Amino acid sequence: MRTSTLLRAEEFARVAEVLGPCELVNGEIIPMSPGGLRHSKVTARACFLLEVHNQAHRLGHVLAGEAGFIVRREPDTVRGADVAFISYRRLPKDTQVTGFLDVPAELIIEVLSDDTSWAEMEKKIGEYHAAGVDLVWVLDPRTLTLQISARGASPVLLREADMASADPHMPGFSCRVAEFFE
Repeated sequence: MRTSTLLRAEEFARVAEVLGPCELVNGEIIPMSPGGLRHSKVTARACFLLEVHNQAHRLGHVLAGEAGFIVRREPDTVRGADVAFISYRRLPKDTQVTGFLDVPAELIIEVLSDDTSWAEMEKKIGEYHAAGVDLVWVLDPRTLTLQISARGASPVLLREADMASADPHMPGFSCRVAEFFE
């Protein structure tokens, strides 16, 4: 859906729920395909693994379901993260938020969809980093790999047998890459 005037994140928040999967990119609404079975299973697994660790250590908030993050203003861009972790340092436990988050997550996990190119994903990673996100993980269900992109560093590609660590961004969290795809 192309809009004739550019939307702000607050305006987008009022209409996004009724539009179905979409993001706001440079003030324009961009429709997204709903996640398929493989995408949904990997997303759920990533959320589960982070949440189990988070519950044991009470570190912060684990979010899923295309949590909306404002990554740029004028024109506004709101990206939907598959899974995110924000510490209580950045977003205190009892903080009430309406609309989209303007606090950057320490960790965002994206699951590469069949209809998303690496070029599109790299753009999204760059936007997350520019907004203050420390670490972006991209899980690729086709190749069973994890690309780790830390802000200011070159990406690292891990395979199934490799260990992935989110330390110090999510203190103590690590797992084998294969666990995301089980």
